[in-house]
Amino acid sequence: MNDDFVRTGEALRYVTDRLGFSYDTLRPFPKWFLIETINACNARCVMCGIDFDQSKAPRRMSKALFEKIATEIGQHREHVEKVMVYLDGEPLLDNRLPYFIRLMKNQGVKRVNVATNASLLDAAHATALMEAGLDEIYITLDSLHGEVYESIRVGLKFSIVLENIHRFIALRQRLKPNLSIRMQMVLQEKNYGEGSDFEAYWRLRLSAIDQIVVQKAHNWGSTVKVLPFGDENRVNRIPCIALWGTFVVHADGTVPLCCMDTRSRHPLGDLNEQSIAQLWNGSTLEGYRERHLRQQRATIPICDGCTLWRDDKHEIG
Repeated sequence: MNDDFVRTGEALRYVTDRLGFSYDTLRPFPKWFLIETINACNARCVMCGIDFDQSKAPRRMSKALFEKIATEIGQHREHVEKVMVYLDGEPLLDNRLPYFIRLMKNQGVKRVNVATNASLLDAAHATALMEAGLDEIYITLDSLHGEVYESIRVGLKFSIVLENIHRFIALRQRLKPNLSIRMQMVLQEKNYGEGSDFEAYWRLRLSAIDQIVVQKAHNWGSTVKVLPFGDENRVNRIPCIALWGTFVVHADGTVPLCCMDTRSRHPLGDLNEQSIAQLWNGSTLEGYRERHLRQQRATIPICDGCTLWRDDKHEIG
C-alpha cells in the first residue's frame, strides 16, 4: 500500500475485489447475514474472545423478530448470497433452529448456513437440519488428537464430536447429498503443525462439493492474545471487508458494527425498531466505512489491529 491508497480509489477496489462485487452492487443491501438466535455456548474455548455471562439465562431472539428479519431479507432474495443462522456461541442449543432455517428457505434465500462445534450434532439434530433445508454447514474440529482437542475446546468430549461428524457425513450422503460441509480448524499454539494431517484426513472422507480450511486464530478485535503469524502490522493499512459485506444481528435485535462487536459497543441500531436497509445505508455505518477507506481504522478501538479479515485468513482452502 502506498500514500495514494485512498486518493486513487485503491482502498475501495481492495474491498470490491475481495468481496467479488462492484460497489454499486454492495451498497444497497447486505450480501451476507449473521443472525444470532441464542447467545449461549456449551464450550469455553481457549482462543475465544466472548465472555458469556453464566449468571443470566441465555438471550433468545423472539420468533416475531426473526420473522420480521426473514421477511425483509426475502424481499431481496435475489441479492442476498447467504444467511448464516448463528453468531456468538453454539446454535444447536436453540431447539428452534430447524424452524428458522426453514423460514429462510421459504423466503427464497439461496444459501442458508450454520456453524457448529458438532458436540450436539446427533442423528436427530442432523436429520432435522437437513429436512429443514440447510444448504451448508461449518464444523470446527481443532485437532485430531483427543487430548489436544479437549485442551482447546474446554468442556467438549472429542470422541462424541468425532462420532457426530462421521455420522453427519454419512447421513448427508443419504438424505441431502447437495448439502456442503466445511471442515475447519483454528490454527493456534496447541495445534500448530497439524494442518496437513487435518487436510489429508478429511480429504478422504468428504466429497467434491466440500471444503477444508485451516484458519488462523484471530485476536477478537485485539482483545485476545493469540499466536502471531507475522502479518499483524499490516492489518491497519487495509479496510475491513466486513463493513461492505456482512450484516450482524444479536439475539436481542441490536445490530453491532461487526461480528467482533460481541456486546454492541459500537451499535448501528436496533431491528426491533428499524429496518436492515435503514441501518445498512445509515450515516453511522457510512462513517465507519469512510474511516477505513482513509486508513483511519486505528481510530476505532475494535478495528485497531483486528486480525479477523487479514489478507490471508486461511492456510488451506
